[in-house]
Amino acid sequence: MQTFTEEELQKYNGQNGMPAYVAFKGNVYDLSESPLWKNGVHFKKHFAGNDLTAMIANAPHSEEVFANFSPIALYISSPSADTNKIADPKEKYRVWYAKYHPHPLTVHFPIALHYFSGFADVLFLANPSVGYETAVFLSFFAATVMGFFTLIAGIFSWWVNYDCITSKPFMIKLTGALFTLVIGLVPLIQKFLAPDVPFSHGLDGIIYHSVIFMTVMSVSIVGYYGGKITWGAKS
Repeated sequence: MQTFTEEELQKYNGQNGMPAYVAFKGNVYDLSESPLWKNGVHFKKHFAGNDLTAMIANAPHSEEVFANFSPIALYISSPSADTNKIADPKEKYRVWYAKYHPHPLTVHFPIALHYFSGFADVLFLANPSVGYETAVFLSFFAATVMGFFTLIAGIFSWWVNYDCITSKPFMIKLTGALFTLVIGLVPLIQKFLAPDVPFSHGLDGIIYHSVIFMTVMSVSIVGYYGGKITWGAKS
């Protein structure tokens, strides 16, 4: 298999028609076809033509991002290269984030609870009962409350790991998360003001149940774009 030295790899920076190559754990990958590496730049943070081994160690994702790509060459690092020295004041926060993963740790619970509340609401609409209604409300309440902490953790990750980049996946994910949180307050307020609103056949009842199903769609969109950010895509 072909080998690349540090100097040779630097030529393949995705600029001026050159392919976008990066090195990771001794292998070289061609990321030219990835829409997340246009012009050899990934979220204004990582640049083609470099060894990303040290950077990926402190990133919110790991080597699974290379699952869609096959190594094209071996990488021979320079003895004088020190890729661990990154002059960035946020680095200590990135190390902490990589250790505890606050956003991935919290994000799964509200998504799962929103799905559960939507499923329970289908059962309630098919067979209205206090038991189903209680399951819907409690799971939706928990999802909304936990969604707040997940949003905070997500914004922290956006700041520390991606420098608040405003690319499409991030903007859709952030907008979707805010939308889910804000609109999720509607059924909670309705329930507080009128405890029997789930059983209502009027406009208030329609709004109550519609919002519950709407949040299922919004968290699905948020989850999809979260996956695109973490895993990337080859095409």
